[in-house]
Amino acid sequence: MKKTDGRELLFDLNIFSSRRSRLLSIFEKRLNEPQELCVVYTPNPEQIVQSRGNKKFKQVLQQADLLLPDGIGLVWASKILALFGRAKPLSERIAGVDVVRDLLGMAHQRGLDVLVIGGREYSPEDYFAYDGAKINWTPGYKNVSQPTPSEDKLLKLKIKQLQPDLVLVAFGAPAQELWIDRNRSLLSKSGVSIAMAVGGSFDYLLRRVPRAPYWFRKLGLEWLFRLIIEPWRLKRQLRIISFLGLVIKEIFSY
Repeated sequence: MKKTDGRELLFDLNIFSSRRSRLLSIFEKRLNEPQELCVVYTPNPEQIVQSRGNKKFKQVLQQADLLLPDGIGLVWASKILALFGRAKPLSERIAGVDVVRDLLGMAHQRGLDVLVIGGREYSPEDYFAYDGAKINWTPGYKNVSQPTPSEDKLLKLKIKQLQPDLVLVAFGAPAQELWIDRNRSLLSKSGVSIAMAVGGSFDYLLRRVPRAPYWFRKLGLEWLFRLIIEPWRLKRQLRIISFLGLVIKEIFSY
């Protein structure tokens, strides 16, 4: 898949802009006919703001094979910028948690091996029976911001031995994206077809955190529901103000 196919340039990033059905057909082809490693990230407005203060993070996002618009804010921003001729509107929001569910379903149908790295307070039993998929799990590091050489060595050995078809990394941004980027060669040589940064997707899938009701999601207010049940996220949500500033800057940057 070429970098320009089904993508739109937004905030210096090539964001996937097509229907989820198109995305799933791409994944199916990747899994049916293994090619080179496909790296998938799911940026949202908060991560866009993070990337503006972290040059390495921005470079890593730019080097992804697929950037999925996980946040409805990206879709809204693209439509606003389109009014001023500064961008083209993205087709739709594609929630990372839904994509993870789809990938696990494909893995189950094909008998593929999945490795989940990271996730808070989980155990192998949490993952083992999810949706019938063959899931292996490892926390990876006790503290992802301070990985030890022995932890890194054991994780890499696990990947080499398991040779999973899918690797889902749940360290949170930007640690998960930076880890995948550093280990591209290892993942590729180990036969991994798709490596995806999944953030807190398994919090929802394993029912540790309730997902917003359908109508909240339909209105693009899933972030508000999450804030209601986890008010400690308020500081993070304030980055939306910074994101609005980026949108305004894009409008007047020409």
